Amino acid sequence: MTTELVVIALFAFLFAGIIKGTIGVGLPTITISILAQFVDPRVAIALLLFPALITNTWQIYRGGRVAESLRNLWPFGLMLIISIYISSFFAPLVPVNMLVAGIGVMVVLWTASSLVKAPPAIPERLDKPIQFGAGLIAGIIGGLTAIWSPPMVMYLHSRRLDKDDFVAYTGFLILCGTVPLALGYLTNGLLTRELAIGSALMIIPTLAGFSLGEKMRSRMNAKQFQKMVLVVFCIMGLNLIRRAIVQ
Repeated sequence: MTTELVVIALFAFLFAGIIKGTIGVGLPTITISILAQFVDPRVAIALLLFPALITNTWQIYRGGRVAESLRNLWPFGLMLIISIYISSFFAPLVPVNMLVAGIGVMVVLWTASSLVKAPPAIPERLDKPIQFGAGLIAGIIGGLTAIWSPPMVMYLHSRRLDKDDFVAYTGFLILCGTVPLALGYLTNGLLTRELAIGSALMIIPTLAGFSLGEKMRSRMNAKQFQKMVLVVFCIMGLNLIRRAIVQ
């Protein structure tokens, strides 16, 4: 890791922490979107692992809905854990330009799914089957790109959750995905000793930003802030796709 990369990463994780603390999601999408402009996306994903583990554990603790999340979301969480761990072993085999394009597509899908009108509400009788399917799709995508927000956000929007429930549930599902992703990257050798140290270092700016974002959530119009962020990152996602095509 060069000095320039460390400085860029510090600012990226600080900013991503603010966004996550404010709207509950976005840490992987934002950090990977920024860092993938400069380095191999797999380096960005490795740097993300420890901050994601810590912030989502804290988010679950602050949300205070652990038992409720487990009771209501266990099918989604179970499929996410299994499919992310298995698909993460294929991450080293994916060419860089394909990975960049995949991340760009996921960023655009994430922003689009968050900006558009909420999807139709899911009938209670179909909730569990849809969770299994959405969790499987999210996990396969997440193991390769470390971004599984689009299926997760679309599903949670269909549950018509209030702001605090949405934040608590996203923390639970992102933690369910981050643990097997970290284990997969450790097993397949992508999480090196140097990157593990760098990832541990990134916990500091992430938590600082996360704490600031939590305070901002109660004092500002979170919807307007979220829309502004989503538009910016939609543009960044399109730029990643452009980079992959031009290479």
